[in-house]
Amino acid sequence: MKKQEYIHGYDPVEQERLIEQARYLDKWVRPGVEFKPKGRILEVGCGVGAQTKILLKRFPGITIDGVDLVPEQLEAARHYLKRELAEGRVRLFQADASDLSSLDANAYDGAFICWFLEHVKDPLKVLKETRSRLKRNAPVFVSEVFNQTFFVNPYSPALLKYWFEFNDHQWETGGHPFVGASLGNLLTEAGFRKVGTEVRSFHFDSRQAKERERFTKVFEKVLLSAAPALLKAGRVDRKTITKLKQELVRVEKSKDAVFYSAWVRAVGRA
Repeated sequence: MKKQEYIHGYDPVEQERLIEQARYLDKWVRPGVEFKPKGRILEVGCGVGAQTKILLKRFPGITIDGVDLVPEQLEAARHYLKRELAEGRVRLFQADASDLSSLDANAYDGAFICWFLEHVKDPLKVLKETRSRLKRNAPVFVSEVFNQTFFVNPYSPALLKYWFEFNDHQWETGGHPFVGASLGNLLTEAGFRKVGTEVRSFHFDSRQAKERERFTKVFEKVLLSAAPALLKAGRVDRKTITKLKQELVRVEKSKDAVFYSAWVRAVGRA
């Protein structure tokens, strides 16, 4: 199996960032996700187990089978989920999400996919494979980016330049930074029923100054985690990164600063 392209890399700093990000974003990601008590849940693209631990805490009766392709991520997950693994509440599998034939068909009571389809070349195939593992009428919950919606004030040209290169590089290397907008089509074509989508947003201005500052700091870590890949590809230079950091401070601190970005939550039934 070939390791998939991942714009953020796999080093320990990035792995810790994923855990921190999952904890912080949980209050936005959480609403609307519901699983049956004692359900057997499939998490596709579990990575380092950041969302896995949150789900197990929120739904103490469920068990989770987490799937990821990358050995480094799974090793980090085994460390992070050491207690849950010992308790038999979670199992981890190395597998390509576009081929889940190693897992039982029609066996799961629900599925969870979060910030993962943006990183795969064929999200439709992943969703078809996911549906084939679910019991009849079992739900899938998918949260995905829609990066076209990004906006900040004050005007930040270095940040916008970097953001364009970030998304363009992800697209050129087989990802899909706008996949959230297509989730309705994808879930329907994958065979899910009762498909619903909801556009959700991160929108902060002077009314939420402290949250705006905190969110912008988290977002900066997302951006800078891709810097090594973008520098290597010649898409940005050190000067752009320095200016980006300066512009983000203005978004954090300026009285009339605005941060806006939308994402999409989709649900469906197998």
